[in-house]
Amino acid sequence: MQHYTSSGSVEAKSKLRFDFALKLSAFIRHVIYLLSATIVVASFSAMFTAILANVVLRYLFDQGITWAYELPQLLFPWSVAAGMVLASTLKGNISIDSLVNALPTSLQKIMLIGVNLIIGATCVGVVHFSMPIIKASKYTKLAETGLPQIFGYSSLVYAFALIALISLLNIIDYLLSKNSLQRNPENNNYS
Repeated sequence: MQHYTSSGSVEAKSKLRFDFALKLSAFIRHVIYLLSATIVVASFSAMFTAILANVVLRYLFDQGITWAYELPQLLFPWSVAAGMVLASTLKGNISIDSLVNALPTSLQKIMLIGVNLIIGATCVGVVHFSMPIIKASKYTKLAETGLPQIFGYSSLVYAFALIALISLLNIIDYLLSKNSLQRNPENNNYS
C-alpha cells in the first residue's frame, strides 16, 4: 500500500486516470463511428449497384438478376441500424432539449446521465427481448439466395448493443469531464 506525501500527486494520478478514460471513450466512439459509416456506405453501394445492374439487364437483355431483389432485405436493415449508431455517436439523434437547456448547468449533467441510463436500459431490453425472434430467423431462408434472414435481423443486435455502449460512454464522459456543457444560446430560443 502506497502513501502519498502530498495531495497534489494523488490528484495528478487521478487526473491522469480520468484523462485516459476520456481518451479511451473518445477512441471507442471513433471506432464505432468508422465501423458504422463503413456499413452505411457499403450497404447502400451494394444495394444501388445490384439494383442498377438488374435494371440495365432487364432493359437491355430482358433478363435480370433474381437475387438482386433480395439484397435490400438483408442490407437495408444494416444501413438503418448503422445510421442509428452514427447518429448516436454524434449525439445527433432526435431529442427535445428544451427541458435540459432550461435547467442550470449543474443539473444538466444529472439529467443527461439519467436520460442515458434510460436509453441504455431500453437498448439492453430490446436486445434481450428480440433474441427469440433473431434465433427463429435463422430457420427462415430467402427464396432465391437461400440465405437465412438472420443476416438482416442481426442488425437489431448491432444497433441496440452499440447504442447502449454509446450511452455508457456518454455517462462516463459526463461524470469525468470537468468542462461544463456547451450551452448554445440558439438551443434556448423557444420561438
